[in-house]
Amino acid sequence: MQRKRWYAIQTHTGSELRLKEELEERVRRLGWEKYFEPIRVGDREELFFVPVEEVVTSRSVRGRTTDYRVPYEYDLLVANNTRIQRGELLARKPPRHLPEAAEVLSVEPYWRITVETPNHTEKAYLVPQSKILRRDVRVGSRVRPGLPMTVDADERYSFDQQGEIVAREKVKKVTVRYESGKEEELIVPEALLPPRVRVGAKLPAGAEIEQEHKIYAGASGLVKVREYKDKRVVTIQRIEKRRLIPGYVFAKMGLDEEQMRELVRGLERAARFVGSRTAPVPIDGPEATVLGRLTGGVAAPTPEGKPKVEVGFEVGEVVQIVEGPFADFTGEIKEIDKEAEEAVVMVRIFGRETPVRISLSGIEKI
Repeated sequence: MQRKRWYAIQTHTGSELRLKEELEERVRRLGWEKYFEPIRVGDREELFFVPVEEVVTSRSVRGRTTDYRVPYEYDLLVANNTRIQRGELLARKPPRHLPEAAEVLSVEPYWRITVETPNHTEKAYLVPQSKILRRDVRVGSRVRPGLPMTVDADERYSFDQQGEIVAREKVKKVTVRYESGKEEELIVPEALLPPRVRVGAKLPAGAEIEQEHKIYAGASGLVKVREYKDKRVVTIQRIEKRRLIPGYVFAKMGLDEEQMRELVRGLERAARFVGSRTAPVPIDGPEATVLGRLTGGVAAPTPEGKPKVEVGFEVGEVVQIVEGPFADFTGEIKEIDKEAEEAVVMVRIFGRETPVRISLSGIEKI
């Protein structure tokens, strides 16, 4: 068996991982594992290596993130700048219980429409479910004062704030009378109302009036938490794996030339060893050092950091500010700080250009 050295196998860009799987399957079928130096990738040992880097996609790039509105009555179970996997529990609202015995006087169905204003405060509106909501009263729609919520334009149900609808849900307004004689109206999401809560029911102290609610992550990625007056916004930024050296699969092995030809013969990915016209040539010099650093065999001159942030903006680009005191201003980007995930935007205020430092999540392309 020859001394194990680095070799590169060339393939079509985008086929690297599939070729890697085919090569590993062929090596195991031939019983050649002893000719390869195992490469540790995370918690696994592999025979072939495709160098990748993790890139956190900027929130401002459309379609790349998932946002969750988490009111403060929920227990937040994730921390900022940590990773989460799809399906993991993100937040939990504990069940609500009656402080004393009570009788249910009424249970009325309503729509609850929550509007977020430009300064990130929220206002909730209740509309009886007997009313038909306008088609444009839906999550994501922008509203203005005076805009009616119902098809019949009932003046009792119109918006008095400018902003964006962030929630629309069916709720029940439950009116209870406690043993002390006090009456209270409780707003409970329809899906979380226990079956025993109905008109005329007599409920003991401690009875559940609202069931537990859990929010699960619908995507995997890096967690970002922003806190506002009425809520937290949890953003899951997708972490993409990018090929560092597209079109190549690497292995540290001690096969002879005939074995190497047999290894790649007939593979679907048009694989071939990098080398001279007659034989594969081992990787040496700076390229071998790079592979050693990528696989952890050679110490890198700089410490490992968190995944780098891909910025969807460029210096000189004109953008719109969408949050904070300068929301709705437009300006030109003068600086981008990838580490801090911030940009300096020049906005015109009182007739003069003023630099505004704002997070990348607070600006949008025009």
